[in-house]
Order: sequence, then structure tokens, then C-alpha cells
Amino acid sequence: YSLLETIPYLSSKYLSPEEQADIAMQCVTLEFSASEKFVAHPDLGRGVLIFRRGFAVVSRNVATEYFTWHSDLTDLPIDVNEVLVEDDYFKEHQLVFHFVGFTKVFFVPRSAIMGVLEKNERAWKECARWRYFMAGLVLYSLRDSRKAFEDFHDCL
Repeated sequence: YSLLETIPYLSSKYLSPEEQADIAMQCVTLEFSASEKFVAHPDLGRGVLIFRRGFAVVSRNVATEYFTWHSDLTDLPIDVNEVLVEDDYFKEHQLVFHFVGFTKVFFVPRSAIMGVLEKNERAWKECARWRYFMAGLVLYSLRDSRKAFEDFHDCL
């Protein structure tokens, strides 16, 4: 369960070994080749990616310059906060992963995360809800920045 320890609200600080085992049984390993992109698993939906090998460029699902280069991500989770936000909340601003070379990730499905947070009030109240709030704020602010960018571009 060491990879789950990297996700604060799924760590042993909040979850019992049984809860962590339940989540671990729902996780899958995914492999991507160069030039593939990932938004959500076709069957499991959105989730947290923990990179085991490789790297990616991460962008927002918009046609602007929202790109971040991520390298040396081994054993680090990506999308820990935003995965908590509902699927359709500012969907156009959610993360898209563009893989540069062969990449292997440990995928924690949102459904598994939400299932345990619904049952574990302490994990939600002390950790996850604050991350949910921050993710919602970031996605909402991107909406405003996108509109400002478009308004500025229209003036040119």
C-alpha cells in the first residue's frame, strides 16, 4: 500500500489497512507509449495517476498555453485534488496527460476513492474536503482566466 501513502486522504493516517486494501484491489497498472494521451480510463473513468516509470506533459483540456512539463515523477501522484471534483465541473479545464515516451502508471479510480471517502468521515472532513475546495477554486478561476484571454485576444 506504499503508493496509497502518497495520496494524503488515502494514507494510513486516515484509512485502516482494510480500507487501503479495498482501494488497492480496485487499482490497475496502465502503460502508455509515446504520443498517447489520457484523460480518463474507458471503463473506470477519472482517477489519480502515480507514475512508476516515464513522464508526461500535462495540459488543461483547452486550446491555450496551459502546459506543464512533469519529469522525475516516480512514485508521485498527479491529480490528487481535482479527482475529487465532479466529472462535469468545468470539464474543459480538467487535466490531460500527453506521454512523451513509454510510461507506466498506477491508476487509482475516482470511484474507489469516493467509495472510501463516503464511508470514512474523518478522511473527508480533515483532508479531502479541503482539497476538493482548492480544486474547485482552481477550476473556477481558470474559467475566468480563459474568458479574460479570449476577451483580450478579441481586442487585437
